Amino acid sequence: MLKKYRTKPYTVLCYEALYRRLKDNYRNNKVLNQEYLNYITGYRGEQTVDYKLSTYPHKNFYIYHDLRLKINHNYFQIDTLLLSSKFIIILEIKNWRGELNYNSDLNHITQTFNNVEKGYQNPISQVLSHEVQLNSWLQATSVFGIPIESLVVISNPTTILKNNQNDPTFYSKVIYADNLISKINEFNSKYTKNVVNKQMLNKINEALLKGNIDYRPDVIQQFNLNDNHFIRGVQCDHCGSYPMVRAYKTWKCNECLYTNPTAHVRPLLDYFLLHKPTITNSECRAYLQLDSLKNAYTLLNSMDLTYTGKNKARKYHAPKLADFPQNSFVPNKKRVRLDL
Repeated sequence: MLKKYRTKPYTVLCYEALYRRLKDNYRNNKVLNQEYLNYITGYRGEQTVDYKLSTYPHKNFYIYHDLRLKINHNYFQIDTLLLSSKFIIILEIKNWRGELNYNSDLNHITQTFNNVEKGYQNPISQVLSHEVQLNSWLQATSVFGIPIESLVVISNPTTILKNNQNDPTFYSKVIYADNLISKINEFNSKYTKNVVNKQMLNKINEALLKGNIDYRPDVIQQFNLNDNHFIRGVQCDHCGSYPMVRAYKTWKCNECLYTNPTAHVRPLLDYFLLHKPTITNSECRAYLQLDSLKNAYTLLNSMDLTYTGKNKARKYHAPKLADFPQNSFVPNKKRVRLDL
């Protein structure tokens, strides 16, 4: 039973919002492009494994995608977690391509792709650390004794894995996505005794959902950006000109005369992703280049946002992560097009 769906994480959404709001000449940034590539590639790899997992008859499992939990003032993130009454499985998903060479002596993995070598933290150490962290988190929730297994799942079937030292841990921990179902069946055969009852299982489920804290990057601070880097007002999604002007119940582009009654929605969602999770009427007017307090009030209320406060003190709150559009337009004409 799927308990927590995977949506685009804030990392991907924030970078896409950044591309939409940056002026054209600032989009072609190698560091920005590479960071976005890393996040979107990882997300697509996770989706690949999600599909493989969806073919498994998982009525005896609770499945959680993209969990981020806190223990002892530190956060740890789990790509996918499978919870049953008998055991738990942690999946660390890697969408690495090319050739991977594992060195157990150095506790390190080297990727060779397109004749370029790149080193990574040992993913086996990563999942073993997650086992310890999750066990500590469960104990803090008064859950003891449930076995925890972990796997590193390589989502790309063309990736070549090399374990030149024949480390047995590598063979037991690192698998291709195509082998995931058979590995789950192995664990099912290994663990046959119920460790927690239905009531405790529901308690763990509630604690996981309540304890999840999504990571939200501050990309403006990360790239040292200011107001001069950003588009002002509402950009025309037909010709790219800005700002559009607010006419009667619609937005109008003075360059191409294109009209769109909901052109404010995407920019306001991008505001929440890039700036802060609340917006006031005054901030909305400045951001959308509006003169009318009433127009700003109407537009904000049309989005069915939750709000707190009254009159000038009213703050409209960002939607939940899952409610952000998943397939929004991302401009790429002025930036390097990367092979995703």
